[in-house]
Amino acid sequence: MDVDLKELTAAQQVIVRRLASELSRRLTTEFIFCFGLQRFDVQRTHCFAPKVHKKWLHVDMLLVYNDCEQRCPSNVHHLANGVALDELQYATVVMPYGEAMQNLADGEAFVCTVFQRGAVLHSRTHVLPPRKVFVCHETLLKQTREGWRRWFSNSCQFMDCASYCLMEDKFNMAVFMVHQAVEQACKAMLKVMLHMRPSTHNLAWMLKLCRSLAPEIASVFPRESPEDKTLFNLLKSSYMDSRYAAEFAVNEEAAWTLYYRASILMQIAGKLCNKRIAELEELVGTGHSELSTWSVRR
Repeated sequence: MDVDLKELTAAQQVIVRRLASELSRRLTTEFIFCFGLQRFDVQRTHCFAPKVHKKWLHVDMLLVYNDCEQRCPSNVHHLANGVALDELQYATVVMPYGEAMQNLADGEAFVCTVFQRGAVLHSRTHVLPPRKVFVCHETLLKQTREGWRRWFSNSCQFMDCASYCLMEDKFNMAVFMVHQAVEQACKAMLKVMLHMRPSTHNLAWMLKLCRSLAPEIASVFPRESPEDKTLFNLLKSSYMDSRYAAEFAVNEEAAWTLYYRASILMQIAGKLCNKRIAELEELVGTGHSELSTWSVRR
């Protein structure tokens, strides 16, 4: 489905374009596309918590930057995802111009779809390059299956390792394994749903993109309360600190909580991605289905 900013209110459109303007100021930008819009209206009444009514907007974007950019890709990614706006949450995929143009020429599904169906927020020349709109569904299905099997299988194996560490009271290493399981599950989702493979270990960024595909993920790793923020930061820091920081310590409760949350994420990923693969199989006319979800496997 094409993304149309007219679905937003006038005030929301101003906020989105203000963000695009700020990003083009930070980086030498060729194009910015919006490929996902979500509006949230959350109301909560609870006996043991304050009443909540929150509204916010989330957008997913592709930023194509000039090949002359001197900063390293990780710094570019940080700059493109580091704008703080109270009214808006967002996630930006960044890509150098040469790579984006090669992907367009090759018919790569993610870039071609965004250039064809996304909403243009910025174009340096105001001229869009030609896009290859034909998609070979057989090739796409093959690549999607391979990506799913690879990344989700990795996620399952890391969860097996995490369960062993928990049984042996090795809670530091258990959380590291959970981190890896979550990372691989997110990459499996992004490969199947967006036809992309991020090269980052940034869990917060990947979960933002995945949340736009499955909003229930927001409740799996919540970051509203100080306790939830601390727990998520523990998970993020485990990637480095579990191996290199002598003072890094995880208690049993935190380790088990993160393990169970990762299990829920994997169930969501399995259900969503198997459905997408089945849809591709229907297009191609095959009768096979992917049943390698973590819950079924175990």
